[in-house]
Amino acid sequence: MRFIKLSTTLGYTYLGLFLVAPIVFIFWQVLAGIGEIYTSITDPFYINLSPDAFSNAIYIRPTDPPTLVIRGPDLGVIINSLWVALLVAAVDTTLGFALAYVLAKYVFPGRTALGLLATLPLIVMPFATAYVVRKFLDPRWGTLNWILSAFLPLRIEISGLAAVAIVQILMFLPIAYLNIYAALTRVDPTLEEVAANLGADERRTIRDVVLPLSTPGLAAAFVLVFIFAIDDVAAPIIFQDDPAARKLLSYQVYSKFLDQLRGQISPTAAFLALILLTISITAFLAVRKYVGLRQYAMLIRQLRPRVYRPGPLGKAAIYLIAFPLVLTAAAPLIGAIALVFAERWTTTPLPEAPSLQNAADRIAEVFQNSLFLRGVINTVYYGVTATLIMVGIGLLIALAAARSRGPAADALDALATMPIAIPGLVVAYAYFLTSLQLSTFLKPTAPALAQALDPLRHPELYLIVGYSVRKLPFVVRSIYAGLQQIHPSMEEVAMNLGDGYFGVLRKILVPLLKTNILSGALIGFVYVTSEVSLSITLGVLKGVGQDTAMPITAFMRERFESGLYGVQEAATLGLILVLIQVAAITLTTRVLKTRYGFIL
Repeated sequence: MRFIKLSTTLGYTYLGLFLVAPIVFIFWQVLAGIGEIYTSITDPFYINLSPDAFSNAIYIRPTDPPTLVIRGPDLGVIINSLWVALLVAAVDTTLGFALAYVLAKYVFPGRTALGLLATLPLIVMPFATAYVVRKFLDPRWGTLNWILSAFLPLRIEISGLAAVAIVQILMFLPIAYLNIYAALTRVDPTLEEVAANLGADERRTIRDVVLPLSTPGLAAAFVLVFIFAIDDVAAPIIFQDDPAARKLLSYQVYSKFLDQLRGQISPTAAFLALILLTISITAFLAVRKYVGLRQYAMLIRQLRPRVYRPGPLGKAAIYLIAFPLVLTAAAPLIGAIALVFAERWTTTPLPEAPSLQNAADRIAEVFQNSLFLRGVINTVYYGVTATLIMVGIGLLIALAAARSRGPAADALDALATMPIAIPGLVVAYAYFLTSLQLSTFLKPTAPALAQALDPLRHPELYLIVGYSVRKLPFVVRSIYAGLQQIHPSMEEVAMNLGDGYFGVLRKILVPLLKTNILSGALIGFVYVTSEVSLSITLGVLKGVGQDTAMPITAFMRERFESGLYGVQEAATLGLILVLIQVAAITLTTRVLKTRYGFIL
């Protein structure tokens, strides 16, 4: 059909122009400066396998009382990024499986509350949650040492890479939990009943039946957390006063991006971005191939999942381990919100003098500040515009992937899913380099067009396109899932009655896909508004002024780095960001007349 072919062409064109071409340009930058890259990359700063790398990983500082310092090994930028991301992914996958199994398989008082607490960290307050973890870990006035002082004659100082890993473990635990929970609830319960009838106890059933069948969820959880961790730049920025926290690929790409704005062009920056991209895509393709090669027994819709009632030891583990775990994961968000309500939080283990009046005054100050108000307006504008683009392009790509067969459709589907594995810092760096080169090339022949495409004058153009490309997979997968439930014969009947495919799309498919479209749009909007990597790079190209292009997250980064009073302003901006996301979720659920939960 011509419409499907046109959809395929438009999908390839959009992704080719705004995803493939800018990234290919990075390869060109690397090849252009290969000599300089080789000289710099062989420096121990990037790869350090000497025994000295472990010398300050863990040690005792002779203070009164003694201080146990945990920093983690410093193996150089590249290997540091790998071991931190692998550690975060392994811990979150393990904890996520335990938590998901408890919630999917056990019935106990407080089950609903545990599930809600487990998903609470999905509410994103960039930088604020990482800052709160830093307050928790502070060796002098931190909450952790305040609690431990009653039990141990010892202080604990967690800094550097170890602190970054802890922040990321707490932030990304819900991603692992939700993906694994979805996999567990799809396992056919009759298989567990058969195992029980053959004499297998619950432990062996988990090992031999549940765990192998939930492998897709485990693999997806591990890779997604790995990609999110290696791309995260908020935690390294918050802990950047420790030199080790700066020795991560994400921070190095970010800092070298800022150096480029000052005129210090370096091919090494492009090479580091390329390494970051290669690691993420390799992990993504590996798990995609692995999961795609195997068949798994999925839950039959008519059957309820097999559930158990925990014994005394099981209940003790749930209430003494599972609940403290989810409360610990939710604590940074709770602390970030408390920052808004507190009068101050400086040299005390907990926020001081919280009140509603403090929060009301700070929110009012944000809306009275013209720059902050501009940031709020920018965030909503970028979110809505990028979401509309994602819905339009996502619908065409989903149609092409679901209604056509062959290598072209499969490749388009894979290409549309790929942005989930591409770090935002890589996208930002590629857009900046490509657009700067393009505007310079056009300047002599088409000065007006060159000015319009100049990233230093109009970064909002690249922000919107970048947001739409990075979050496109969520919209495509949502619409594609809906199309899988609509039989193609409905479209064929309408076309046999004389309607063209555009009419079929308008009269049949869009009404039937309304829930999927709105759900995908909701996911896309929420993740666009909370995007960090693009916001703090492309968003700052125009600087801070009345016509600034900075969204809320960029202002939050700027406020956190400005000093003590800026911290609470940043937390207030984060609360407003959360309120925007909650308003979008509430509006969408009202329209859908249903509660909607989503996984990454």
